[in-house]
Amino acid sequence: MKVPSKKLEHCCLNGMTPLMHAAYKGKLDMCRLLLRHGADVNCHQHEHGYTALMFAALSGNKDITWVMLEAGAETDVVNSVGRTAAQMAAFVGQHDCVAIINNFFPRERLDYYTKPQGLDKEPKLPPKLAGPLHKVITTTNLHPVKVARSLV
Repeated sequence: MKVPSKKLEHCCLNGMTPLMHAAYKGKLDMCRLLLRHGADVNCHQHEHGYTALMFAALSGNKDITWVMLEAGAETDVVNSVGRTAAQMAAFVGQHDCVAIINNFFPRERLDYYTKPQGLDKEPKLPPKLAGPLHKVITTTNLHPVKVARSLV
């Protein structure tokens, strides 16, 4: 049964949704559950315009920040003082979350190149390389050994 996202969005004070609470408190399993049941990852009805991604980044939880991004969190949304999630995370010293947000590249955008386009007979990227390449693209602090290990 899918829970309508509108119920999830408006049940807390100051516009803070259950997803926002779970993200800030570091509850990874709860975030996944709420997202599976229709929570709006881009809701910014919080009184100061915060999103779940902003709360995840502020809390410094890298896994939750990644889950929000994979769920389609928009990285360019600004809060009431004109700051994005990455800017807020940087302000409070959560540099790992900043790196995750700034290096995130949706897998769907890469998958586009695994299918022939237009008059092409072959895709520009062999489908079996999409996974390893996506891992390299989204890896922070690239090191040549990390690149080699992810391609093997």
